[in-house]
Amino acid sequence: MLQPVTTISRSLDDYRTVIGNEAAESIKALADPLRGARVLHINSTPFGGGVAEILHALVPLMNDIGLHTEWRVISGPPEFFNVTKAMHNSLQGM
Repeated sequence: MLQPVTTISRSLDDYRTVIGNEAAESIKALADPLRGARVLHINSTPFGGGVAEILHALVPLMNDIGLHTEWRVISGPPEFFNVTKAMHNSLQGM
């Protein structure tokens, strides 16, 4: 079952002082043709790793620029995660 992850609200405008107006407007312009698209991020944990850390910031920012973005966490038995870990490692050359 896929459990939804709640994130805090964030706005691209909150980052203007860091990235500048030009970059913020460029991001919005690039996102405009995708407005309304649906994106689902799925991973195995809502905390404790690089992916989770990125998604806590990315999901609300994607929503802010007009995409309908969700993040869900997948659960399963240890055997499931053994297989997904082996696939992950294989794709990274191990």
